[in-house]
Amino acid sequence: MATTKAIKFYATWCGPCAVYAKTWDKVTSEIENVEFQNIDIEKDTTGLAAKFKVMNIPHTVVIKDGKVKQETGRLTADELKNLILN
Repeated sequence: MATTKAIKFYATWCGPCAVYAKTWDKVTSEIENVEFQNIDIEKDTTGLAAKFKVMNIPHTVVIKDGKVKQETGRLTADELKNLILN
């Protein structure tokens, strides 16, 4: 079975990130077998923000079957599900 990972990049001071967090939390509670990760860009010790060249937030990265898909901005629940599942 393929491994899927979804990463949300955000900052605590970011208004759109706070709104998106509610959508993210809803979707992450509905989808199984996906590794979800939240990274505060101001406290990122993983180096992933630099690796994925995150310039604006919120920013979502999905890694599925070795392929990387990225979206910047607030996604709707349907858009996020589509990004993760397709």
